[in-house]
Amino acid sequence: LFCNHVQQIFEGLGMALLPEGTAQLLDQLDDQPPLVPDELTQYLMRKSGQDCKDPRLVRLTSLAAQRFIAEVIWDSLQLCKARLGSSNRKQLKAAGYKDKRVLTSEDLSRALADFGVTHQRSPYIVDHQPGQQQQQ
Repeated sequence: LFCNHVQQIFEGLGMALLPEGTAQLLDQLDDQPPLVPDELTQYLMRKSGQDCKDPRLVRLTSLAAQRFIAEVIWDSLQLCKARLGSSNRKQLKAAGYKDKRVLTSEDLSRALADFGVTHQRSPYIVDHQPGQQQQQ
């Protein structure tokens, strides 16, 4: 029923068929709950003016949000690795720091910029850099 409804929407937009595998994906949505809760997705959809009653469409949107978050975090990790580099890592180990990676606001901002999302750090957030003393 849902696939038929989506098929009608696609036909209304001038698209003849659903992409291959869409029916199987929609059937499998109930098997694996996404990391982004459906309630949060419904709240954000309502807040943006989309009141969706179909739980599979909400679940599909949650899955898309999960994928977006995973890609942003992966890109942030790659930027963090590039920022630290191997020479900086040796200096940190010599200073007694363990091999930990810290997600900074700059890494996140640069990763989000790749997806067209602008993010500005609030003026009261300060990233602590190793070797600097924190103010108390």
